[in-house]
Amino acid sequence: MTSPVLIAAPPARTADEEAIVATADTLFAVEGVTPVSMERIASDAHVPLIALRAAFPTKRELVVAALQNRHQHWMAGLTAAEQVAADPRDRLLTVFTYLEQCFADDSYRGCAFINGYGELGRQDPVIRQLADDHLRQVEQHVAMLCDAAALPAHLAPALTLLLRGAQVEAAIHDTVQPARTARTAAAMLIAVYDIDAERF
Repeated sequence: MTSPVLIAAPPARTADEEAIVATADTLFAVEGVTPVSMERIASDAHVPLIALRAAFPTKRELVVAALQNRHQHWMAGLTAAEQVAADPRDRLLTVFTYLEQCFADDSYRGCAFINGYGELGRQDPVIRQLADDHLRQVEQHVAMLCDAAALPAHLAPALTLLLRGAQVEAAIHDTVQPARTARTAAAMLIAVYDIDAERF
């Protein structure tokens, strides 16, 4: 079950609040939550600390906002990447092309939701729920792509596992290769249901 914490539309924010959330999102993703102070976020966002604390009284509230921001931007990027493919089955493969673009970013340190769960989620049920919601919504999106491509529903969890494994390996090994390997594996799975496909 998804929670309203993640799926609700983000509240209207001032320019300072947007800068705070974007800065926190980047810092948390690159350095982790614990090492990053509220003072550091305010400084990097060029916002007075008092304004940051007025908008986000606790770091936990800022972590939630940053994860919501990350989810919205990640899904928007994924959807945009899919538009380059006309064939519904090729759209499934653009998921892994999008991953490669993410992995090529020098700031990539792995999935923010997996990392957030590892750092905080075992003690914080809201962070755990955010991670669960994100993973479920990505799988639901892949399932929608499978349905549009006339592929069986059970293929979606398998493709999503390829995606998650690629994210972890790319972060640990600091390479885009896992996205390419996962794309090849995905093409092989898709080809089982389309013997005329030449997607390798």
